Amino acid sequence: MNDKMDLDRRQPRLVLRLQTGVGQSGKAFDAEILNLSRNGMLVRTEAELSLDDPIAVVLPNSGAVPAKVVWFADGLYGCSFLEPISQDEMDAATYVASNEDDPDHRYGVDHETLGSRIKRLRVSKGHTMRGLAQKVGVSKPTLWKWEGDQVRPRHETMQRLAEELGVSELELVYGAPGLGKAIALAEEDAGSGGSLADIVRASRKRIADAAGVEETSVEIHINWDSE
Repeated sequence: MNDKMDLDRRQPRLVLRLQTGVGQSGKAFDAEILNLSRNGMLVRTEAELSLDDPIAVVLPNSGAVPAKVVWFADGLYGCSFLEPISQDEMDAATYVASNEDDPDHRYGVDHETLGSRIKRLRVSKGHTMRGLAQKVGVSKPTLWKWEGDQVRPRHETMQRLAEELGVSELELVYGAPGLGKAIALAEEDAGSGGSLADIVRASRKRIADAAGVEETSVEIHINWDSE
């Protein structure tokens, strides 16, 4: 009870509704953040989270942020972050929550669909559709349906897919923060003219800014012989 009272006293605290995901013990679950502070959050989920194991929650512009459950009741979980988040992260959560408009949770916290995310990560890793499908153990038409948001991978397959794409299952399902927006802006540039070199240069910069890395760490590959 003291933990609950301590968490409730932390200010300032934002009241919002942010669709996201939490992970615990290697599994990812749908969740909704109802309010948020730099030190903790109130989460609603149908999953049964344990007080004993750490959790991770996907926040916009942050990725999977480590936390712990300090109290729970009726599907609500009071959580404390292991390290306080920044004000920029608070602002990003507010912005994304204000733009949530998909009741089916088709979009992650970066407003990129799961299918688009799978395709982006596949291309960035240099996988062909046939090659990745073989590694994951599915057919090429099945992967094509995933990338087209026609069907969703099952949990076991999602885990293998995440491993091959080099991300956690939590971030594969709920978003690589900021990159979806960066890709969308790059596509807008592509539609507005300019040379290929200019488009690639601008895209690298925006992706680097969104990911918080040096521009030299971003590689853009064009598969001229795509299947």
